[in-house]
Amino acid sequence: MTRQGRSQSIAAPSHEAESHEADGNREAARAEASAQAPAPTPKGPPVQGLRPHYLDLRNIDRALGVGDFLVFLLSGFVVSQLLVGGGEATISNLVIVSIAAFVFSRMAQHNSVYRIPAHKVTPRLVRRILRACLLTFLVVATVTVAFRLGAQYTREWLFVWAATVVLCILLYRMVVCAIVRFAMSRGHLQRRVAIYGGDAQGVAVIEHLKASDDANYLLVGFYDERFKRVPASIEGYERRGGLAELEDAVERGYVDEVIVALPLSAVERLTQIMNRLSRYSVTVLFAPDLAMWRFFDRPFEVVGGAPMLRAMEAPIEGWAGVAKFIEDRLLASLVLVLISPVLIAAAIAIKLDSKGPVFFRQPRRGWNGGIFTIYKFRTMRTDLADFAGAAQTTKDDPRVTRVGRFLRRTSIDELPQLLNVIQGDMSLVGPRPHALGTKSEGKPFEEAVADYMRRYRVKPGITGWAQVNGWRGETDTNRKLLVRVRYDIEYIENWNFWFDLYILAMTPLSLVMRSENAY
Repeated sequence: MTRQGRSQSIAAPSHEAESHEADGNREAARAEASAQAPAPTPKGPPVQGLRPHYLDLRNIDRALGVGDFLVFLLSGFVVSQLLVGGGEATISNLVIVSIAAFVFSRMAQHNSVYRIPAHKVTPRLVRRILRACLLTFLVVATVTVAFRLGAQYTREWLFVWAATVVLCILLYRMVVCAIVRFAMSRGHLQRRVAIYGGDAQGVAVIEHLKASDDANYLLVGFYDERFKRVPASIEGYERRGGLAELEDAVERGYVDEVIVALPLSAVERLTQIMNRLSRYSVTVLFAPDLAMWRFFDRPFEVVGGAPMLRAMEAPIEGWAGVAKFIEDRLLASLVLVLISPVLIAAAIAIKLDSKGPVFFRQPRRGWNGGIFTIYKFRTMRTDLADFAGAAQTTKDDPRVTRVGRFLRRTSIDELPQLLNVIQGDMSLVGPRPHALGTKSEGKPFEEAVADYMRRYRVKPGITGWAQVNGWRGETDTNRKLLVRVRYDIEYIENWNFWFDLYILAMTPLSLVMRSENAY
């Protein structure tokens, strides 16, 4: 019995009339379509039966993290059993490697390891995995020293485990990549997508999918029975008929997902399409109106029983705000005590090097656009200082003192901002606050980049996601500013406690490895 026959046999009696009416509508639509224009011959992938497809690239990408965790855990346990021994040490081995595997999974997540899909093994992926492993084993070394486990867990154990983990994870990724590529070459794993609608909205969806080059999806064409109003092809994808032909393609297994690209105002037409496709086991997506593409990735929230699009939300509130508050006050106070000798030495060097105060104070814009006074070590000559910040510091800037040049390159001049954190004006991690008078290509930052104001939704930070990715120093062009703003927005929209810890851990490394723009 065919799938259509099965669906009719199990349908409730109250829906039989509706089913026959839908069949009649489809036959009428097919007759009308054939009278207006010949139906194109499908050129998509071959029919692979009517069985549902549960495995695709998206599911494999989601499973990569689980595989990395298991590889890390297994390799660490085996190395520990061989080098440390079993017996009573087995439980402690399992505890240590489990904690390390969890830390690695968080570090890999925040280092964007899983943004690279399963069918790619690139130098960027290798670098991100190495960074995640390095940070993880720094944590492991700190734990073993703090709990005085050095007698059992030696440096040899740590180095062998680190090398084994890196090799095993890279080998695992290469094997997965080879299998996925082989399956893709046989026409598997990709979701076959059809677009319904060939007007401006359908064109926008097709152009977007083509430009994204997302291997998870294979666009097989578009459908629209308005033959006189829509083109015969869009971006190389041909029109394959109307709704009746789309139903046939879904029923025969040519299509896994349908994207309906019609204005939401066409309620009756959308309802008809949903009713016609509801009998099939196919995913149906609505593409938003062109005006809503800006909020394409926003979730919905039910308010009073009605769905509302959540265009924006407070990024850090509730218990997240409490965690951020404790993190800032506790860590800032602790760091301030630990580095007090460095602060004293810097203050003495500034006084001996040039005339003027030790600290530089300047108004900056912070949370919700409010103004606060930022504290920094003075790095410029007082007679050449630019209080408004209109002139950005450049390489070999004559205004910077000898001591100031060293302080700026090492970012020691930023350490007094720990006082701003304790006062509540700043956070340890967040978008860097800029001087009020600073401009990019002759325009204030707020005018140079459209989304710049979104940075004010959280407190500014001493360090940030843009800084650990190498974006420090001068912002004299709109491109430099735009990239920083994008990193800042990414941080705001993905904030969590572990993300902050990752950025704090990466900051010292970025100061050493990416200091060429700090002057």
